[in-house]
Amino acid sequence: MAFPFGKWVLIDRFPEEPVIALVYLDQRAGPSAKGGLASEMQLATMPSRTIRLSPDSKLTELSEAEVHARKLPTKPDWLGTYGKQPDAESPWHRDPLLAGKFLASHPDDIQTLVHDGDPRRTRRGPELCWVRILKIDRAPTRRVTADYEPSRHVFVGELLNQPHTLQSVKRGDRIKLISVHGLPRLGRRSAERAGLLETWTTRPTTNTHPGSFSAALPTSVARLTRRRRLTLRDLSLD
Repeated sequence: MAFPFGKWVLIDRFPEEPVIALVYLDQRAGPSAKGGLASEMQLATMPSRTIRLSPDSKLTELSEAEVHARKLPTKPDWLGTYGKQPDAESPWHRDPLLAGKFLASHPDDIQTLVHDGDPRRTRRGPELCWVRILKIDRAPTRRVTADYEPSRHVFVGELLNQPHTLQSVKRGDRIKLISVHGLPRLGRRSAERAGLLETWTTRPTTNTHPGSFSAALPTSVARLTRRRRLTLRDLSLD
C-alpha cells in the first residue's frame, strides 16, 4: 500500500516542531494522519493535529520500541469513527494477481468488470466500475477447466458507482468477485457454478471513482486490463 495505514509516524516540519500521528483512511478526505506535537503527552487520546496526506508527504514510521516508549495505542478510540481501515495483510492485498491494481488513496478500491450476463442476450455490455473489497468469501465449489490459472479466492465487495446501463446491480450493492490470470472470457457465475459463457468482445464502459476527482482513469484502462490479462468478475450474491 502507498501509505502506512495503522502505523504511527513522525512528520518533520522543520523548523517547526515535528508531529507524531497515526496514519488512517478517511473515506471522504482520503489518507490522513491524526496526532499532535511530539512534546504533547496526550497526542494519542486527545489529538490536536489532523494532516491530509499526499504521495509527497514525508513520513518516518516509528519503531516498535518508540511506540512502546510513548505508550501509543495500536487503535486509538477515535479511530472507530472512520470505519474499517485498510489492512496490508488482507487476502486481496496478498493476491499476486491484484498487485498494483488498487487505488493508492483508497487501497481497498479496485476497478472491476461488472455485467448483466452475455451482452448478446441482454444487449448491455459490461461496465468497468469501482468496487470496495470488504471481505473474503468461500472459494468456488467447482473447478473451471481451462488453460489459465484458476481462481484462488472469492471476494465480497461494495459497488461504489451507479452503473450507466446495467439493471441487475446498483450503487451500494454487494457483489462477489474473482481474480483470474489470463482469462480469455468473461462469464457471469454464482459461487456454486463455474461454467463459462460465450466469448465476449464488447468493450466495457468506464466509471469514475466517487471518492476523488483526480481518480478518473482514461478509457484505455479497459484495453490495459485485457493486455495484462487481469479480470475481476461479478458473481452476484445468492
